[in-house]
Formats: sequence, C-alpha cells, structure tokens
Amino acid sequence: MTPHELVLGILIGSGVVGELLCCAGLVLMRNVYARLHYAMAASSLPPFLVAVAVIVEEGWTQPGINALVVAVTLFLVSPVAAHATARAARSRRR
Repeated sequence: MTPHELVLGILIGSGVVGELLCCAGLVLMRNVYARLHYAMAASSLPPFLVAVAVIVEEGWTQPGINALVVAVTLFLVSPVAAHATARAARSRRR
C-alpha cells in the first residue's frame, strides 16, 4: 500500500465513519432538536473529508473543484435548513 492510498483510505474512512455516527445519532435521539445537532454535524466535517480525498486523488481538476463546491454549499446551506426546521417544530409544538 502506497502512502497515497493510505491517505485516501484515512480520509474516506474518516468521512464515512463520521456520517455513520451522525446517522446513528439521528436514529437514537428522542426529539427533533437533538436530532438537528446530528444533522448539522453530518454536513460539517465529513463532506470536507471526502472532498479533500477527491482533491488528493484527482487534483485541482473539475471533479476536485466540484467536490469542494458541494462541501462548501452543504456547510453554508445546512444552518439555514436547520433553523427553518427548528422554527417549524417549535410552531408545531404550540
């Protein structure tokens, strides 16, 4: 196994494990507000780990830049979606 493959394996493995932990948190948490924390975590670090793995493999070509744009978009849009979900849950509770 080359160092390049080792770095890719660590990055992809960390991203997948992070997403799986967030999915487990979504399933195990009892209320919508606790679940939102795990949904937010799923869109913060793991997509960047996968994007970095794509950049390491492909370089700064179109696939690498696209992966980075997707990760940044998830990172920026997710708080807005979580806020809207929390507001809807709060108004529904009343």
